[in-house]
Amino acid sequence: MDAIDINLVNLLQEGLPLERDPYGIIARQLEITRSEVLKRIKELYQEDLIRRLGGTFNNAAMGYTSILFGLQVTDDIFSSVAAYVNSFKNVTHNYQRSGFLNMWFTFAFTDPSEKEVFLKGLEERFRITKIYEFPNLRNYKLNVFFDMEGR
Repeated sequence: MDAIDINLVNLLQEGLPLERDPYGIIARQLEITRSEVLKRIKELYQEDLIRRLGGTFNNAAMGYTSILFGLQVTDDIFSSVAAYVNSFKNVTHNYQRSGFLNMWFTFAFTDPSEKEVFLKGLEERFRITKIYEFPNLRNYKLNVFFDMEGR
């Protein structure tokens, strides 16, 4: 990463401007072209230096229920279970962790039957029985910012 990439990552963490041409605005801030901004974002993504570029929404205000799930998944089927979980548009995060519950993800839905179909698939396809639900009882907004320039 060069100095422009580092500055770009910092700007992206602050959020895209809610304007017609957010990448043009970022380009002007970095004193490069809009196409260079897009090229650099694509390269950062391809190099696994950034994982996601997208909005964060208030699920509850939009009529969704969001649940954090913790699962116990054996190593031999972990990647298959992860592929199944990630195939649902309802899943926003999915992480492997060490410990008793080694797969954690969030699942948002408007219709409880969506959750039931999903869980039935986990149980029937993979015989997973250690499924723990942690419903969202209170929202906390954490503004995580990893300063790439050490400011």
